Amino acid sequence: MTTSTPSAGADTPASPLFTRQAPLPEYTDLAAHLAATADAATVRALLTISRQPAADRIAAALDERTDLPVEALALLVAVRPGLRSATTRLKEHLFPAGRGCHRFTRAIAALAHRPESLELDFTADERFAEAAADADPGAVLGVLTDALAAPRLDLRREEGLRALTVARAARGHISDPLAHAARQVLERTRLAALTDPLLRRRAALLADLSSHTGGLTRALQVWFDDLVAGVGTPEQARAASEYLDRACAHLAAAHRGDHCGDHAALPGQRWQQVTATARAARTARAHHERWRQAWHDTLITADGSRWADVQRPLVTAYNLLTVHAREVCGDLPAPPTPAQCWASDPSGRQLLQLAADHLTGCDGQRPLEHFDDALLIAFTRALTKNHRDKIPAALHIHAMIAAVKAARSKAFINDATADPRIGLVIPMRDEAGRISAPSLQAPDGHDAIGVKLAQLAWLFDARPGARAHVLLVDEAPDAASARAARAVLETAPAHPQIHISVATHPAHLGDSAKGGAVLWGLARLLNDGWPILAYTDLDLTYPLDQLGLLLHHLSRPGVGAVIGSRRARDAYGYYPPAGPTPTATLYRQAACELLGLEVGDPQAGFKAFSASILRAVLAQVHDRQLSFDTELLALVQRAGGSIPETGVCSLHRYTQGRAVPRDYDAMLAAVHAQAARHGLDPATRATPVYDRIRKAGSLHAAAQSATPARPLLPLSPAPK
Repeated sequence: MTTSTPSAGADTPASPLFTRQAPLPEYTDLAAHLAATADAATVRALLTISRQPAADRIAAALDERTDLPVEALALLVAVRPGLRSATTRLKEHLFPAGRGCHRFTRAIAALAHRPESLELDFTADERFAEAAADADPGAVLGVLTDALAAPRLDLRREEGLRALTVARAARGHISDPLAHAARQVLERTRLAALTDPLLRRRAALLADLSSHTGGLTRALQVWFDDLVAGVGTPEQARAASEYLDRACAHLAAAHRGDHCGDHAALPGQRWQQVTATARAARTARAHHERWRQAWHDTLITADGSRWADVQRPLVTAYNLLTVHAREVCGDLPAPPTPAQCWASDPSGRQLLQLAADHLTGCDGQRPLEHFDDALLIAFTRALTKNHRDKIPAALHIHAMIAAVKAARSKAFINDATADPRIGLVIPMRDEAGRISAPSLQAPDGHDAIGVKLAQLAWLFDARPGARAHVLLVDEAPDAASARAARAVLETAPAHPQIHISVATHPAHLGDSAKGGAVLWGLARLLNDGWPILAYTDLDLTYPLDQLGLLLHHLSRPGVGAVIGSRRARDAYGYYPPAGPTPTATLYRQAACELLGLEVGDPQAGFKAFSASILRAVLAQVHDRQLSFDTELLALVQRAGGSIPETGVCSLHRYTQGRAVPRDYDAMLAAVHAQAARHGLDPATRATPVYDRIRKAGSLHAAAQSATPARPLLPLSPAPK
């Protein structure tokens, strides 16, 4: 029994009814029996059988049924328009008030399932118009639901649906759901006809233009898609085509260094992103040559096969960063830290950002759209194992994952509908050494301010309208960090998108330990009108080129704050494989328990907030010590803001036994006071983790007494 179409579907079992060519009588009997009892999905499969006599027996069995759902009944009439009983039942459904028209009924079934069999001469007839006006619009809409949901209509279906719409509109039916759905799909079809010539140029045009932007395609894709989305008339379609021609000439001239012509002829924010990307590519041509060579070398795998197109940018980035890590480690008696290799070292930072740029879109491929970050982390580790790359401190793995995070961050910034405007607070205390650039006199210098600015500038380089104010707040009484920062900024070139200022925390607030400086800085930037506020540490643990990860989540409705988490499933780099220490884990569990927080990493030093939520809660934060984060987050949550977490790649090297000193017991006592202050008295609620710590006498004692309790809350999922 041959089938006429593969529409039986992937869910249909491999049955002899559909696969065997010989018309065996027992198979025909089985098909007829199935037709008498089958559900809608099986009916669809049975109707694909075209060999006689099985097809006739199936149709006859289905025609006798009175229990077929409407979608199966309409398909049956479309495939077998001569079945009188089925056609009558469908007619009664379309015309519940009585009367009706069999020929109109068959036309609606054909319109839904077999537009090639639609009689267009009948749709132009007065009888069709009369029946269209009399039919129940909800019933007709139910039969046509799938057809009306199509991205666009073929010509025959478009003509039939237009005839139906015109006939009903002529009799005043213009505002029911059927009319609304028909207008939508007809408009989609009209726009598709206008934009098809532009879309046919897309691949070739992007390939041509990407050669002028260092191979990067993401900004080009966004620009092109926005241009096409603005086409609504034939005149606009012609203008868009001319615009594309001018864009090609403009960018080619810019790439050659020629006069670029009339900038006003190419308006639009998205085009500014394209030209900004081209400028960035021109300033980094030497690095792009390294990428080109690595791209060429990555065509073939070690076993002689070809990398999949979507994998090739990932492997190229990995190889490029691995070569640099190996070169750096070969020149030093001890390997540098990830922060030194990939942040404070300009060459390493630029290579990481080059790899990230290509991961946002390279030669038409966007691997970030196909894989989440947890899978990309696993892919990176698999590459290391397969290539047998053993590099001290796993610097290459760190770099690859940081590049993936930076790429996703930049893609979010480039794709945003509005230019980001961010106020960023960085607290300082005794940071003069870290602010210094590496030198013989300051071997441990990190050029921390220069690195932060370079990371933020790269993030914004394809978004000319983005703006940021970085506020460095020194809370130490001697203000030594502020003096060092001002000295660095005196010689630093100004950046058109990033303003940086230095302040000292008011001396009378002597109870501050980081919290006071952060809260004071947030209040100052809030008063200056910045719509997004963030804070991070001056060290290089949290790269600012990953800030877009936080802003992406913050753009969603209802989000009040976002945490750049070290503990999420797709985070990397901060803790050893076993995770945080038992003491730190117990502290987090108890703090979240006391405050009712639903987060996995409240102490992460990388957070962003909406100005509206901060305006509502900032004045209520009283804790100015190291535990201020939990009070701020708890108030955000109580004010109705959700707090998602996104995994970041921390440029941190964990050293066993060397941890940042924390008085967790003092911090937990402060969290207890926060809970009492905001009406969350633990005496009124079950707090098993906190009770266990209190019974043991300290966090350390509780951690030593038994294995820490399981996390109270699941870790945040990886971003999609």
